[in-house]
Amino acid sequence: MEEIKKQIIFRLKLIDLYRRFSLQKSDTGVFRGQFPILKYLTMNDGCSQITLSKEFNISAAAITKTINRLAKEKLIIKKADKANKRANLIFITEKGKNALEKAEVYFKMLDDKSFANFKDEEIIELKRLLDKVLMNLYETNDANEENICIKMKNLFKMEAK
Repeated sequence: MEEIKKQIIFRLKLIDLYRRFSLQKSDTGVFRGQFPILKYLTMNDGCSQITLSKEFNISAAAITKTINRLAKEKLIIKKADKANKRANLIFITEKGKNALEKAEVYFKMLDDKSFANFKDEEIIELKRLLDKVLMNLYETNDANEENICIKMKNLFKMEAK
């Protein structure tokens, strides 16, 4: 049974890798690390870089690098925070919204392709089983996994919107 569990996890990783790298090769203009940030900005436009860093549990340097790339591509704009001149507020641009929309259409195409040979009942059962795995991880977390579980909770919120 342990070998089967490893094979399942390996397949989940392969699905994630396929989605990430195929997006990178698509003509959406969005790269794999940029998609969740742009998606977040559609619901939290004008948030700070610090908020993004905390929300995605990545370093300030990494978020700065991503934000600078997004700004260079004109997918977002940075504005100085009037309350804190050292901080930047991040806003998604129309070009960013359009790129995000193209990426979402691309992901829908991938999703349709992924589940092409599934019956509706099989899709519902697969979701139920994966939710069960996620809840096991979420409910049995320890202090070291707290940030991961917060991120999972936020992703579930994003999915619901």
